[in-house]
Amino acid sequence: MHSTLAAIVKNNIEYKILPFQFFLLTFLGIWCPSNWSLKSKTAHNVYFTFIFFLDFLICIEMFIHFVSSFGTDNFKLINFFLVSANITAVYKSIRLMQNREVLRYFIISYFDYEWTKSHDSVEHAINSKIDLRIRRVTVIYSASMIGIVLLKAMSPIAESNGIPLPVDAWYPYSIEKSKWFWITYLHQVILGSSAVGAHIGIDTLFVGLLLKSSGQIHLLNYRLRNLMLLKKCNFGKLKEYSEKNVVLRCIYHHKRIYRFGGDLNDKFQEILFILVVSSIPNICINVYSLSSYKGNINVQYIATIFSTTSALLQFFIACWYGNETTLDVNKSLQVINAVYEMDWTNFHVSTKRLLIFIMLRASKPLKFSVAYIIPMNLDSFIKTIKASYTAFNLLQQTTN
Repeated sequence: MHSTLAAIVKNNIEYKILPFQFFLLTFLGIWCPSNWSLKSKTAHNVYFTFIFFLDFLICIEMFIHFVSSFGTDNFKLINFFLVSANITAVYKSIRLMQNREVLRYFIISYFDYEWTKSHDSVEHAINSKIDLRIRRVTVIYSASMIGIVLLKAMSPIAESNGIPLPVDAWYPYSIEKSKWFWITYLHQVILGSSAVGAHIGIDTLFVGLLLKSSGQIHLLNYRLRNLMLLKKCNFGKLKEYSEKNVVLRCIYHHKRIYRFGGDLNDKFQEILFILVVSSIPNICINVYSLSSYKGNINVQYIATIFSTTSALLQFFIACWYGNETTLDVNKSLQVINAVYEMDWTNFHVSTKRLLIFIMLRASKPLKFSVAYIIPMNLDSFIKTIKASYTAFNLLQQTTN
């Protein structure tokens, strides 16, 4: 088993840069290593089709129950959130699975020796810090999502008034019989887990790549500052050719960072769009469910708290790290500052011209957006919260 995993990591660069995300997506059938045989890839695709066909089936069953229960005592608005969460998970999984070769080529084309190799201990520390931040946000986000599954799975056992299923859905058979109930229960828990796993893998994949681009900007800043140190170590006698060559490599690096940001934004446009569209109703419904709850605190209530947290966190991490990688939080401005802090008057004329070129490019904002209109920053997150609150007030007034 260990040798198989080692072979996957050795032959596939994506498993080196974001191992948790890609191994999780591989387990769910959404991603597969490029070095697998045609037979293995075919079996993997069949596995993906089977899992997400069943997941799509439960989405239909939940939607039928939601529509048919409208206007009755069995109607629960929180069921809309569960339907929405499952549908968006299926959609994101299918889109990523369809575009995985494009995304694989995108990752391979950027994460080459220059982007993955640390040239000294400082660069190694920068890369390690970025990897630590990726692991931290992955753990926090995963804990929030897994909490929903565990609490929903525990609710039938913890419920005192009978044993309900974790999720309300319509079935063409009676679930009152013990045999069919537990089959349906396992069906909901397993497929609910696959949907949550898809959210975790895909959402943290985007955030991980965002942080990788942020790390490259830190590396570029260090290399620009290191140029002056290199000149001092050579007693100011660094040849014009060597000096110019180092700056040209920094220019190429800077250009690739900007191109990487633009390509990353393009690759995840559809996934980001469905995230924004689903965020407002999901946040609104969860907050409304919490505010309208009456009675003692039970497992269902705690599960709703986790659902609310996850709905907020899902959109927040994309906005937060999208904001962090843009000009607004001085990541690109640091490149200009790095040039200013250098004793650039001691460089050759040709090198000065190249440094001006870097500064001009750095003055152009590197921004991430949804549908090329809505910026992925904290302002968008606040506006989404305000829109959700407006919808919540409208829903509350309508109900009253």
